[in-house]
Amino acid sequence: MTTVKYLHNKLTINNVKDLQPDYDDGTLVLTESQAVVDECVLRKIPVAGIETATGESLNCQQIIIDVDELEDEDLERIYRRCAGIPWNIGYTSRCFIREYCEDDLEALYELYNEPHMTDYMEPLYEYEEEKDYEKKYIEYIYKLYGFGMWLIFDRFTGKLIGRAGIEVRDTCDRENQAELGFAISHSRWHQGLAYEVCAKIVELARDEYSLSSLIARCDPANVASIGLLTKLGFSQVGYEENGDLRFFREI
Repeated sequence: MTTVKYLHNKLTINNVKDLQPDYDDGTLVLTESQAVVDECVLRKIPVAGIETATGESLNCQQIIIDVDELEDEDLERIYRRCAGIPWNIGYTSRCFIREYCEDDLEALYELYNEPHMTDYMEPLYEYEEEKDYEKKYIEYIYKLYGFGMWLIFDRFTGKLIGRAGIEVRDTCDRENQAELGFAISHSRWHQGLAYEVCAKIVELARDEYSLSSLIARCDPANVASIGLLTKLGFSQVGYEENGDLRFFREI
């Protein structure tokens, strides 16, 4: 599975009159003007606001503090967020991790319908409710934190084989802490994939997202997950109110 670049052109425009009637896909407008932001939003043109030297605040979902400090990958991610295209999160030797998008819903249901997928976790909602939930998750969680629960794909076939990620939840009791969660398709158990993916996510949590610790929860009967968390360097530190085991690791 290759990494496709979606951003092909970036334009700095500070006057509404300079906006063209049409732009090719892959165009990102950068601006210090609220009027340009508003017009781009109205016309559904991907736009990012640039913080001005005077500190003028722009009402824009994507704000750039110092455009000269941005690398190509940063601009690619900004464009994707504006255009509703999921971020690529990372690769392991056998897997590809990326954000969820609305086109993934059918594959997600197929995954959750596989045997044993919901033995130790909640099933998906009914279709329309799940669709609405995932849409809000993209809109609020990904945009707020830059991370969340992600999809796991086989790197060579492109097939969805699981979910894993980190979330800031009520269970977190320290600053810069998130909860690790994971689930791999039953057909891919006993291949070391969960460890491979979660080890990568622990690395990302520390190096990419500057978190300092992780927690995880696990049903006491889920022997495989207990073993995985132990292998990842987590220690059991107690119990949750619902009886789940609580694990902790500094990173």
